[in-house]
Amino acid sequence: MANSNMIYGSICVSDIPKELFKKVKCQDGKERVFLNIKVCARKEVGKYGHTHFVSCEPANKDERKEGVNYICGDMKEYVPQSNTPSQEAINAAQPANDDDLPF
Repeated sequence: MANSNMIYGSICVSDIPKELFKKVKCQDGKERVFLNIKVCARKEVGKYGHTHFVSCEPANKDERKEGVNYICGDMKEYVPQSNTPSQEAINAAQPANDDDLPF
């Protein structure tokens, strides 16, 4: 796996057990809903290039239920694509026709 500072992906919110969502009253007085997650690196790259997975498994073993799949998403490393043409592409490009230039 390449070294990357960012990973991206998605989670399936509809498959997360509702009891794992925690409603918290914040300092500004608003109630917000939180979900504790952890992002783990896969041992091997997945079928679709996923390098990480997201789990919402409770930290407390007593809260875990047998048979429940707590993996709720897949992620992969973000590899930025350069928009700059390579030197080979520049060398192979056709020269601009001066007649087409507006100045």
